[in-house]
Amino acid sequence: TEDMVGHKLGEFSNSRTFRGHTNKKEGITSK
Repeated sequence: TEDMVGHKLGEFSNSRTFRGHTNKKEGITSK
């Protein structure tokens, strides 16, 4: 279950962070 939540949260965070912090994208994708 945690995997599913983490994946969903990661995608959501990635979309939001991608707009504000393109550099942080690498860190988010790594997760």
